[in-house]
Amino acid sequence: MEEEVARVVEQAKELQETAASLIAKSSHDEQSLRQKALSLESSVRRCRTLLNRNNRLAPKLVAKAIN
Repeated sequence: MEEEVARVVEQAKELQETAASLIAKSSHDEQSLRQKALSLESSVRRCRTLLNRNNRLAPKLVAKAIN
């Protein structure tokens, strides 16, 4: 009986460690995705600003980028 209890406790610890590892990885992946989204948003804003300043570009391109 003691061996069975010890085995179950060990399995529970392993499961807890695996879950903690998965949560940490998910948090890291989420943070990485947020950083990429922020970087893209910044690039889009920069492009919009450049397009607004450069009137020589085709009006359709400017309208498409701004909207």
